[in-house]
Amino acid sequence: MQTAKTVAITLTALILVILAVCYGLLKSGSLSARKKPGSVEYAIANYALDLSIPAAAKSARNPIAATSEALLAGSKSFSENCAVCHGNDGAAKTNTAKGLSPEVPDLKAERVQKLPDGQMFYLVKNGIRFTGMPGWDLRDEQIWKLVLVIRQFAKEPASSESGKGPS
Repeated sequence: MQTAKTVAITLTALILVILAVCYGLLKSGSLSARKKPGSVEYAIANYALDLSIPAAAKSARNPIAATSEALLAGSKSFSENCAVCHGNDGAAKTNTAKGLSPEVPDLKAERVQKLPDGQMFYLVKNGIRFTGMPGWDLRDEQIWKLVLVIRQFAKEPASSESGKGPS
């Protein structure tokens, strides 16, 4: 009972903070995609995103082995679906990415790479609301192969601009 009360109070406080930030943004006229969100806005967005992902999704394990065939299929799917924003190298240095706010994350970045496989799968499958990240209508097997490809980016040097936006 006490836990439910604590959760309710925490969520109410979070909602009030989000509403205050939204009100401030609206009054300041700073909803332009050309202006990068501040650290408070990023923190709230990332916290809300983390809360929205079911624990079972976060703990899911990739059932696909990182074979050359799986990586080749995943790379093809990545090029067809993801590269327009993330680039073929995952660094998010594309013309499309330049116009998006929050920033498109560099998939080589440590904060992306430390996400559990299940969370990556969930984000690819369902997308991220209020960002340019769509939910993809791909077979689960294809999405797991994309997760394998994203993991491969960690083996390449990260770019200097990793982006702060929701992962």
